[in-house]
Amino acid sequence: MDVIRLKIYVLASGSGGNTTYIEMNGKRILIDAGLSYRQIISRLTEISKEFSGLDYIFLTHEHGDHTSGLVTIQKRTNAEIYLSEGTYRNLSSRIKEAINPTSFKIINFQEPMIFSGFSAMAFLTYHDALEPCGYRFSEAGKSLVYMTDTGYFPRQSFDLIRNADMYIIEANHEPDLLLDSDRPWLLKKRILDDQGHLSNEDSAFLIANVLGERTKKIILAHLSEECNTESDALQAYSTVFTNQGLVVTDYRIACARQNQPLEEIEL
Repeated sequence: MDVIRLKIYVLASGSGGNTTYIEMNGKRILIDAGLSYRQIISRLTEISKEFSGLDYIFLTHEHGDHTSGLVTIQKRTNAEIYLSEGTYRNLSSRIKEAINPTSFKIINFQEPMIFSGFSAMAFLTYHDALEPCGYRFSEAGKSLVYMTDTGYFPRQSFDLIRNADMYIIEANHEPDLLLDSDRPWLLKKRILDDQGHLSNEDSAFLIANVLGERTKKIILAHLSEECNTESDALQAYSTVFTNQGLVVTDYRIACARQNQPLEEIEL
């Protein structure tokens, strides 16, 4: 029987704040810091998980819904912060002045980073930020791909994210709901742009083209509270997977939420 070493806790996902907590082979990791330190503890407590510290923080980009809690979290935990050079350059001066510069570690895209007990690789995503990225984490033959806040993902990069055991992938909006919303046209255009956010259908097509025999779990993330619903996102996946000759029930597909953590996921 395999020993379970990789545990994932999606604590919050959406424009109001993004944070995922991971335990891998004894190491404790945060992807993005869009919640406060207190909120992280509170949301882990909601799902009967005790917060026992932090070793690393991996940032996808500099926007506030991914970095608003960074200063307090880092000061409370002394965690190392991994991020692209562009993300570091574009962090607010308030954040950079409050954190010891030696805590920041600059990543190189597509270059595996080997840690004690796991590895991580960053890959470029496409969003209106400076050098945003996603991550592929691997441990003992298991892998997790995390990618939100991207307007598209190029076919020539598919091999970077292919056949992961689990995906946390953006399914931001349903285009009809977005276009019918009261949002300003420039905001709608930004979201629909190649540097914006993945729609439900685009997200499903992407995953349908990269999943493999190892893939069992898919978490749909960064759903718009105004321009999407969980049922629309899940229906898009069902339709696209069926059209691609996939059996949607072969996969555990769930939606991450803004105000409620998901139960522990084990790989």
